[in-house]
Amino acid sequence: MNFKAKLNSTYDRLYDLRERILGYPKLHEIFKRHNGFDLNLHDPWTYNEWVVHKILFDRDSLLIQTTDKFAVRDYVRQKLGTKEAEEILIPIYHVSKNARDFPEELWQKEYFMKANHGSGTNKLVMPGTDPHKTLQLAKAWLNSSYGQRRHEWAYRDIPRKIICEKVIRNEEGDIPMDIKFYCFYGKVKFILFFNGRFGKPSRAFTDPDLQLIHGVQSGIPDLEDIPSYSTHQRMIEIAEILSKPFVHARADFYSVGGKIYFGELTQYSGGGIEHFESYEINLALGLLWRPEYKDKSVWDCIQEASSKY
Repeated sequence: MNFKAKLNSTYDRLYDLRERILGYPKLHEIFKRHNGFDLNLHDPWTYNEWVVHKILFDRDSLLIQTTDKFAVRDYVRQKLGTKEAEEILIPIYHVSKNARDFPEELWQKEYFMKANHGSGTNKLVMPGTDPHKTLQLAKAWLNSSYGQRRHEWAYRDIPRKIICEKVIRNEEGDIPMDIKFYCFYGKVKFILFFNGRFGKPSRAFTDPDLQLIHGVQSGIPDLEDIPSYSTHQRMIEIAEILSKPFVHARADFYSVGGKIYFGELTQYSGGGIEHFESYEINLALGLLWRPEYKDKSVWDCIQEASSKY
């Protein structure tokens, strides 16, 4: 880690300590601004409150490994075995710790450049992309923290790297649909299908049997059709294997031509500021975090939240 990165890491720790002593006033302010209600850290009920609770109080070292976009690959190998893991892990062309050692042939390839210690830090690099600007962006990522204003602890101590990853495209030549499995106590409870990341986005939430769940989030058009993949059941099985050590984790995949590709394991989905259509749905998904609801379906929780609210 270079001097600038060490400096902002020190600042992150001091900021976290100060806010903790004061009772996290800025976090409470951010939460209320995005959610419209006060954050209850002592007795969380909604999904977003539980995410923040995990951010602040869960210090399982596995969170660091599985949040690290590079180290998580070893976690996948440990859980699935090397043979199956290598079948679903997206090939990596290059890994850099300093953003100065990109080989010349890399500029002739198409790849996703990603920072392993952040979320949303990715860029599609195409042949002809300006190398200078690309490397400057990579250096900026390496010098920057992620998520520390909201105390997202698992990102803080990840050894920073830049990953250059092969681009997966579907049969039409497009970036494939994101398929996100929300797991609680090692079981998939609902799924997000998100299409058009680099075009016109659309999405749909379903239960594990692909029954549509209405009214989860607004602002992005609904998918016209719920996709049905031949790999669907195996993706559920893998998601449940990878998420089993955690009360809640989100496992992301792609499916192209009957083949599964692992995307990432997300520990702080939405960061506690995810927009939900209503308090009721936020509460329903929050019930899934509670151990007494671990055998309940998402529909059970929606029905109960509706009656409570």
